[in-house]
Amino acid sequence: MLATSRYDNQGVLFHIIESDDFHLEQCDRVAWFSLLRDLDWRPLQPVAAKYYEALYQFNIEQALQRSRILAANAETESEATERLLFERATLDEEVAVLHEPAALETECSPIDPLTVRPGAMPPRMAGRAPKCFFAMLKAFVGVAVSGVAPEPENAHAKLIDNPAFARTCGFTLPDPAIGYRQSDVPSLRKLEQFDQIMADTGLWGEASLAQVRENISNERITIEPTIVHDTTHYPAYSEMRSVEIPGQTSATDEDSQVDSAPTPASTEAKAKTKGKGKKKRKSRKKSHPKTIKNCRCADRDSCGHPWINGDEGAGTVVKSTGEKYWAHKASTISFAGQEVLLDVVAMSDAATHDSRSLTEQLDRLFERLPELQGKITRVLDDGAADDLGLKKTLRETWNIELFTPINPRSRKPLTTDLPKGVDHVTRTGVPTRIAGYPMDFIGCRHGDERFIFRAPDDESGQPVCVGCEQREGCYRGQTGARQVTIPFERLPWIDPKFPQHSKRFAKTMARRTVIERLHKLMKYDYGDERLSKRGNHSFQARLDKTLLAMHLVIARR
Repeated sequence: MLATSRYDNQGVLFHIIESDDFHLEQCDRVAWFSLLRDLDWRPLQPVAAKYYEALYQFNIEQALQRSRILAANAETESEATERLLFERATLDEEVAVLHEPAALETECSPIDPLTVRPGAMPPRMAGRAPKCFFAMLKAFVGVAVSGVAPEPENAHAKLIDNPAFARTCGFTLPDPAIGYRQSDVPSLRKLEQFDQIMADTGLWGEASLAQVRENISNERITIEPTIVHDTTHYPAYSEMRSVEIPGQTSATDEDSQVDSAPTPASTEAKAKTKGKGKKKRKSRKKSHPKTIKNCRCADRDSCGHPWINGDEGAGTVVKSTGEKYWAHKASTISFAGQEVLLDVVAMSDAATHDSRSLTEQLDRLFERLPELQGKITRVLDDGAADDLGLKKTLRETWNIELFTPINPRSRKPLTTDLPKGVDHVTRTGVPTRIAGYPMDFIGCRHGDERFIFRAPDDESGQPVCVGCEQREGCYRGQTGARQVTIPFERLPWIDPKFPQHSKRFAKTMARRTVIERLHKLMKYDYGDERLSKRGNHSFQARLDKTLLAMHLVIARR
């Protein structure tokens, strides 16, 4: 059966449609077929032109490296480990918190983007014609949409195992009778080379950004005033080492005053204990990747190749007490009302606190998508970002309000100067009665600057004060419930304009769960959380491929 289609500046092309294509078209469970077949490749023409030029430069550089002689590297492995350790974001405040991918090129490529299209590659004076950019990109997107990690080995396996998938991507099946064809299914090495070039030059990020802009401009995505920010981690494909930080020590349980300034009392105490035995100090240690050389030289200790991190960006991610992971960490942003990922970027050091990524990612977001600046007025984040300084920065820089749950951190409960019948005020600011009941937040009295709390109702809807054993010394009323007020100044972590204990705040923060569902989509519906490569370049490429696949699905819908 024959079908015809027309492209720009071309005559009619004839396409042979196989019988299994009709089956795939009618099968709703096969998401990749219609997406790859009807993919609009025109927005990707600038990326394709840059890729072909990068491929040409890559081949030249590889030839030069084989003939290049490097001077001996005098740096030892231990010296390199110390240098790399202090270059991490957690030990050097000048290092960017977010990974900085290769800068997107602004100057025009020597190749005219309008001359490249599926099946049409730019001419070269010598050598074989390269594999089609659009066909290889479809292979990676197709495996991601199928729920498999978009990595070269998975794309190659699907291409050779599924002829319909290879044909839909734009490849032909090898035929020994015909011999080699430029359109034949590429080898694993070619797919690995394609992925490496796209990652090293930041073209995966440029392709995903182009599709995000396309979806926003075509109103497939509605711009909202509220966005959600959070971080997520991927287990690292490497081993962790514990490295001693040179020149830094921390106190043991026997000596808890090592890092604090000396006081007269501590000085006197030390004088009294002098001669009774020295207190021990222990060196501070930090988890760190292996230090390696990316070469196969026989004598790696003295060869000219530099020492590098075996897995740059990997670090210890602390989720809760006793729950730690050796992983990479990504910072994500999405709209609150739509399950649409707007931006995702790897953190330069996974051990960095989550709150430090917010301001840098907002800078990145408004630089990449300037049409959002001024339209976003609210950010929802988790308790890690509950910081008055951070909220002030967002308000003064972008006029954005940051909403987070209360993070008690090391705050202690209030136990003094409390209203009658109140035993203590919790670290989050909730009064608790002597009988053990936490009180409900009612509202604020802005006239005298006080928060209002009232005793809760029981299961039958009656105030707990009715049958409370402590009623006589707490509440003397015959009906209703005990009500207390707390001054604003005693609970400075609660915002009187939008109290964190109010129902409207809880309703607003309920929208933050959209980011958790997006993390599930990223890790399991568009691949898996297992990484098969090391380093932030590869990790960022994985994130960009996932973002591209998600937005291509949105464009298809």
